[in-house]
Amino acid sequence: MSLRVNHLLPLLIMLFLAGMTLWLRQTIELAPVAERNNSNADPDAMVENLKLTRLGANGKSQYSMSARRMLHFPGNDSTQLEEPRFNRRGEDGIALTITASRGTVTRNADEAFFYGNVLLRRDAAAGLPELQARTEYLHILAAKDMARTDQHVTISEGGRVVSGVGMETNKLTRQFSLKSQVKGHYDVARRN
Repeated sequence: MSLRVNHLLPLLIMLFLAGMTLWLRQTIELAPVAERNNSNADPDAMVENLKLTRLGANGKSQYSMSARRMLHFPGNDSTQLEEPRFNRRGEDGIALTITASRGTVTRNADEAFFYGNVLLRRDAAAGLPELQARTEYLHILAAKDMARTDQHVTISEGGRVVSGVGMETNKLTRQFSLKSQVKGHYDVARRN
C-alpha cells in the first residue's frame, strides 16, 4: 500500500505545479486586457475650441468641423465632440450647417454622428428659401454628401413644414426622402 502512495505523491505535486502555472499564465495575460479596458474611460487627448478643415485634391475646403471640446479615447479609437458644428459650402455656393449637443467622429473623419438637439440648416439661395431640419440624431457620410436618421424629423422650408420618422438626403442626386409617418403643411401665397 505504501508503494502506491509513494508513486502518487510525485504525480500530485506535478498536477499542483501545472495548476499554479496555468493560473499565473492567465493572470499575466488578463492584466493587459484590463488595462486596455480602463483606457477607454480615460482620454489620451483633449482639445478645446477645435476647428478642422478637410481639403480636396485641388486645395479647396471640402468641409469644416468645429467643437467646443474634443476627446479622443485610445481603447476604441473614438473621438467625442461637445457642441459640434459641421459646415460645407457646395460648388453652387450654398452653405449647409449642422449643429448638435454632442457627436462622435470616425477615425478617418469620413462619418460623423450627431446627438441631441440636431439642427441641419441650408442657407437661402437664388430661388430657394432657407431650409431647416430638426431631429435628435443624424448620421453624416461626408464623402458621399449624405445624411440620414431613423428618428423623428421636422423640416421647414419657406411656408412648408414636413415631418416624419426616418430621413435620408443625398446632395449629389438631390434626393430627399422621409421613411414613415409623414405629415405636411403648406402655406399657399395669396394672389391679388
